[in-house]
Amino acid sequence: MKRILITGGPTNEYIDEVMKITNMSTGSLSLDLAKCAADAGCEVTLIVTESVTGTARYGDYGLKRDPNVTTVPIETAQDMFDALHSASLEPKGYDAVIHAAAVGDYTPAFTFRLEDMAAELAAAVLEMDETDETQLAEALLDIMADPRCKVNDDSKISSYEPHLTVKLTLTQKLIAQLRGWFPDAVLIGSKLLENVTTDHLVRIAQKLCIKNNMDFIMANDLAELRNGKPYRYLVTQDGFTGITLNGPGQPALLEYAKEHWF
Repeated sequence: MKRILITGGPTNEYIDEVMKITNMSTGSLSLDLAKCAADAGCEVTLIVTESVTGTARYGDYGLKRDPNVTTVPIETAQDMFDALHSASLEPKGYDAVIHAAAVGDYTPAFTFRLEDMAAELAAAVLEMDETDETQLAEALLDIMADPRCKVNDDSKISSYEPHLTVKLTLTQKLIAQLRGWFPDAVLIGSKLLENVTTDHLVRIAQKLCIKNNMDFIMANDLAELRNGKPYRYLVTQDGFTGITLNGPGQPALLEYAKEHWF
């Protein structure tokens, strides 16, 4: 029995206990893949946001009840990082890892009021004896990166802050960890761009594949998706394979996955 690990859905990055930033991923592809793999007799670990497990598709597929499917609910990018790392430590390895999640690129670092930041910067400038424009800018940037005027976000932030501002910071790239964590697995990732040529999309996907030592990248264009064309260009480290999953006269994604990965 093959062991398959699938990630899916968006990540939710919290501003406070109530507000969050996320993206529009529904996790439907990961659910389709999990259902397909389970039906093919695979043992499946599904790492998805809790919003995905609450969808009708998850319920209709019976993934919660399927003895071959283990669902690991997560919320944040850090949660997904931890879940993937834990999976990599299991005694039994995975035959394939399909990283289909839309992991958020940014997470909130802290919040502040613009008026408080302006006051803190003004006070700093008055105290400085700096005339070099570049050095002054660097000093002010240091303050902005770690100011004293941070808002306490341990609980719900007031709904009446007209100048509330959120400082974002980059999340860690999970795809960069996969080869080290799952050295013997077939690794399949995803790349989404918008309104680009197919050649450009393929070049970016190939670079991603090489950089992270992946076996395949399924690359697609958001503009095509919006136009009812769920094409995914299958790319390896050598470039475009010539296979456009779900394309006219081409293999359906799930059929290809069942034949080659499951």
